[in-house]
Amino acid sequence: MIRLRDIILEQSTNPKALILAGAPGAGKSSFIEDVDNALILNVDDYFIRNLKDAGVSLDLKNADAEARSKAAKAMAAANKEFRPFIRDIILGKKNFILDGTAASSGPTLKLKKELGDLGYDILMVYVFASLEKALDRNETRFQRSQGEDRSLSPAIVLRTWNSITTNYDLYKNEFGNNFVSVVNDKALKKGEPLKDLKTLVDKYIDPYKPTDTKPKTDKEIERSKKSKEELNKQINDFINSDKVEDIKSNSVSKDEAKSRVKQFFS
Repeated sequence: MIRLRDIILEQSTNPKALILAGAPGAGKSSFIEDVDNALILNVDDYFIRNLKDAGVSLDLKNADAEARSKAAKAMAAANKEFRPFIRDIILGKKNFILDGTAASSGPTLKLKKELGDLGYDILMVYVFASLEKALDRNETRFQRSQGEDRSLSPAIVLRTWNSITTNYDLYKNEFGNNFVSVVNDKALKKGEPLKDLKTLVDKYIDPYKPTDTKPKTDKEIERSKKSKEELNKQINDFINSDKVEDIKSNSVSKDEAKSRVKQFFS
């Protein structure tokens, strides 16, 4: 016979997992700085260490062909080391925060199911910032950190921002009451309109476009063109829609989000 005391004890000892979602430069880490009873897991810690070991500058937006090649190998090695580490944390039923972008919905929802099956309480905090804010923070991150944090290729930030923005409704539905949305962008909170994509590309993308890439075949050029057109359409459709207002109306304040995180782990 299951007693009420046993149910309460089980509920109070469930391990907890917080999954952060948001583009690079959204300011996700600021929402977990006060948490002291959970491990913070971020593949970037391994990536940055590997970049330094390989002698690659963390200012990846200005990387040449050799540095980009080394960076790709550094990330592959980081993922290879990170996956078994997080697996051990999960099997050990430890509280943790996954500090990533959650840009790929497939692996994120697979992880959610695995955690649920193991008895974890799960919370997602989705941090939204405009594409301009994400690109601007990425551009200045290396300098602001005095060379200790990486700035990504802005093209990567663009694609990741689009992916995580596309996933908003999916995550909101999948996580239900365990989904916390917050807008971390002062300009958006003031109601300032989004900048058009061409303006952002001209300012943040084109100045860092690599000039030392390998020549592409006609098929590769055509495939790249189609991919770029589709990406631009998705972003332009978002900019011209009411989606930002929808996200804002479903979001809580930064203080409320931080409070929810502290309460979740208390």
